[in-house]
Amino acid sequence: MSSAHGCTAQRQHPSGGSDHRVQFYEDPSFLFDVVAKFLDAGFKEGEPAVVIASEAHAEGFTARLKALGFEVERALEDGRLVLLDARATLARFMVDGLPDWSRFQQVIGEVLDRSHRAAGGRRVRAFGEMVDLLLKAQNPKAALLLEEQWNELGKSHPFGLLCAYALGGFQTQEDARVFQDVCGAHAHVSPTEAYSGVPADELRLREVAVLQQRSKMLEAEIEYRKRIEKELLVAVRLRDDFLSIAGHELRTPLMALQLQLHSLTRLAREVGDARVQERLDRARRQVERLGTLTEDLLDVVRISEGRLVLQAEECDLAALVLEGVDRASEEVTRSGCQLRVLVDQPTWGRWDRSRLEQVVTNLLSNALKYGAGKPVEVMVKASRDRARLVIKDHGIGVPLDAQARIFDRFERAVSTNNYGGLGLGLWIARQGVEAHGGIIRVESEPGSGATFTVELPCNPG
Repeated sequence: MSSAHGCTAQRQHPSGGSDHRVQFYEDPSFLFDVVAKFLDAGFKEGEPAVVIASEAHAEGFTARLKALGFEVERALEDGRLVLLDARATLARFMVDGLPDWSRFQQVIGEVLDRSHRAAGGRRVRAFGEMVDLLLKAQNPKAALLLEEQWNELGKSHPFGLLCAYALGGFQTQEDARVFQDVCGAHAHVSPTEAYSGVPADELRLREVAVLQQRSKMLEAEIEYRKRIEKELLVAVRLRDDFLSIAGHELRTPLMALQLQLHSLTRLAREVGDARVQERLDRARRQVERLGTLTEDLLDVVRISEGRLVLQAEECDLAALVLEGVDRASEEVTRSGCQLRVLVDQPTWGRWDRSRLEQVVTNLLSNALKYGAGKPVEVMVKASRDRARLVIKDHGIGVPLDAQARIFDRFERAVSTNNYGGLGLGLWIARQGVEAHGGIIRVESEPGSGATFTVELPCNPG
């Protein structure tokens, strides 16, 4: 079968000896009525039926047939009605996520042949919703290929086939293309009960007009959203360009200012002016903070442009954490936190030292900021192939609905009126961790502090 390897059904009406129909539906009860009438009409002509459906739907179809006066149990006994479970039947001919043509011929062809012979050579009426199962499993390629295989089987087996799809399975723009292909794979297409249930032709025409207007409105909305998306992409590029230029322009005067402050601080110490020295220390801390913000903004640009390149080397995470704690000594003092560091042994791995230093600094600063005045614990643990960094504070905590969001760019769990910062520290930490193939997570309850855990593959070298 030449089409067995394709993934898109033809858009013209399918050829072949079968009568291949599709029914779209919203409410299963509507589908029960349609299928029951489809099967009942065949029974009255002496045609046997094969139903391949879910257990719940099969019960709905048989209940409707009984309501129409059809003896379901007798038909099952004499072979006029065959009920097959859709999921189990599908599993018999699926190979690597796609329907296999030879297996499909064997499984479905044999069932149709038996019903055909038992009915004295009459045409078989079949209903199937295996294609809908594939679509619901987000496998449209397999669903469309299965539709093609039904059409191909119709060239050698006399049957009329009714397929069914829940309209709710077509939601996105990509789904719209699949919907067109599904319609193209069938000789007859029936809309949902919203249209089929309208009794008069005049009302149906009105409904068509309304649907056409909605279609045009949606097309206009899609074009508008595409235009807005393009404008947003341009705005993002302009923002990143501005951040890059501003970051590099700020670096030079900041470096000069740091050198001047260093010289003035040394001079103040020489003359013994404690008051001036205190003010210079405050200025130095603010310049350092401004330098950190500048580097964070430059990191936003680097990461957005995919320029976060790791320079891996063999290093000790335990020693790196101790160095980070030592650098943060002034910040620890200002926060009023009692810092407890638990590092049992060296923890070696191949990592980018500067990126992990940034991770440690950002997580520690976060703990000192939101856990001010309370204990903060820093732990490094190691297993055979993983290294773990845990930083725990006993501060305000993070609400459950914000625990995933705080790792996003420019996102914060609290108001900027109470806590400063750009909302980049945790995002940059996450980027650094994930670039190493690691994970970062938080466990917290409001008012009970937060525990941030970083796990890294050691990759010993």
